[in-house]
Amino acid sequence: MRFEVTTLAQLRRQIMKRGLDLSTMLAEVLAGKNPVGLAALIDKPGMRPEEKLRMALDQVESCRKLIDAHDDRYGRCGVCSEDLGLARLGELPWADRCSAHASQ
Repeated sequence: MRFEVTTLAQLRRQIMKRGLDLSTMLAEVLAGKNPVGLAALIDKPGMRPEEKLRMALDQVESCRKLIDAHDDRYGRCGVCSEDLGLARLGELPWADRCSAHASQ
């Protein structure tokens, strides 16, 4: 195992909090509100806010599933399999791309 059990548990908690925050924002958007922090998430022109939020929720859920399955792919780039490193995961536990592939 690449990460200690306690480290994975902490990363999982952060992922779950992110999922809760995103789902709350999605509910607000669907209710016609403009939630705080939404503008920072909408960085892809042509995408509606609910589409971007659903994509972000899918990413978070994928990472959570990998952790729960003890899958070694968690913490690796989904394109080149490079290890993202604990420092990056500590900042963005839901990261699934290395810096070279982050825009893909």
